[in-house]
Amino acid sequence: MNTYYALIVPIILTALLSGCGGNSKPQSAGQVVPPAASSSQIPAEKEASLTYYLPTEDGLHILPATVKVKAADRTAKTAIEEMLRADRKSKYPLIPAGTRLKSVHVEDGTCTVNFTKELNQLQGETGQSLFIAMTVDTLTEFPNIKRVEFRAEGQLVKFQIDMRKQFLRDEAFIKQTKK
Repeated sequence: MNTYYALIVPIILTALLSGCGGNSKPQSAGQVVPPAASSSQIPAEKEASLTYYLPTEDGLHILPATVKVKAADRTAKTAIEEMLRADRKSKYPLIPAGTRLKSVHVEDGTCTVNFTKELNQLQGETGQSLFIAMTVDTLTEFPNIKRVEFRAEGQLVKFQIDMRKQFLRDEAFIKQTKK
């Protein structure tokens, strides 16, 4: 009889302890699972629009593009990163492969934007002009930026265009859409 109890008791205890949870996941000891929060309890992350510019397929103009980002991420740095990302995904990328943003510094209305050395590989005055226009127009969307200086690895960018100057917003390259 003792062997009978020795076999039955562990089986019954196992059945009782495992319960009727069905598909529930086991929890670690001491782990507290908070109740599901309703949508009214979680504050919505505020969004903001971010505008950047990209070249048209014909390579003669630029067009604005808008993306939604977290309000806290609406920065000049994020705008340039979005511009670079979108250019890489385009049918005809303008910016040389491998070009990355190193830093963005804004002081007294002047934004110094520093890229990796791959930017120096951008050939042709037209392509260089488009790149300058799309970058300057992207950055001057921010009210605290009036002028833009370009750097590659902290040095002047090596373009056919004189890069020693500060560039102002110039909407001449923006393609006018018919209304």
